[in-house]
Amino acid sequence: MENKKYVPWTTNMIDEDLVERILQIYMKKDYTKGQMVFKQGELSDKIYLLLKGRIEIHMVSEYGKKSILGIHEPKCLFGELILDNSPRLTTAVCLTDVTVAVLDISLSLNSDYHEKKLYKTLLYSTIYKIKIQIQQLSEQLFEEAEDRVEKLLLGLCKNFGQEKSGYIEVDIPITHQTIADLTGCSRPTVSLILKDLSKKKHIIMERNKLIFPKHERDNL
Repeated sequence: MENKKYVPWTTNMIDEDLVERILQIYMKKDYTKGQMVFKQGELSDKIYLLLKGRIEIHMVSEYGKKSILGIHEPKCLFGELILDNSPRLTTAVCLTDVTVAVLDISLSLNSDYHEKKLYKTLLYSTIYKIKIQIQQLSEQLFEEAEDRVEKLLLGLCKNFGQEKSGYIEVDIPITHQTIADLTGCSRPTVSLILKDLSKKKHIIMERNKLIFPKHERDNL
């Protein structure tokens, strides 16, 4: 994790041994694409481990403006900000069909070793997300839109990029609107920035894939 950049698109935040122990104790639940796992403002005593699929975590203001705080891939915990028994601050919606393990607030695993490991993982995961959100706030307050967009895309390249012949490919389904919601920009602004980056041959977006020329590795 230390070699990764702090970007609001996370995966593999929990090791396989702990996943197996959780599945011995807790039930799995399936959701369909577009379904909400939980909703902003509701009370709950459940924490979730994403096993399959992709989850979006977002907030909606009283005026209807949406802001994406994070997107999670498998082996990530989410929904943990109810440990103080307060209402949900966010909504979790399925971007694909999803399978989760549903943990109760006791976090009991019938094993001191695994419970300590789970608490440590949960703490680390929460700290990681807080750092991402502080970074998002800082960027929106102090950086220009182009810098925010380019920093997000380079971070995704660093964390998810696969080297091909002459370029690096990020094969995740990211849209102009998703980039806008993650960076606090408008969709038209993001489209103009991506068009400019493409002209300069810094970053190319094709069919929701990101393609980076090899020389862009120097910026990572």
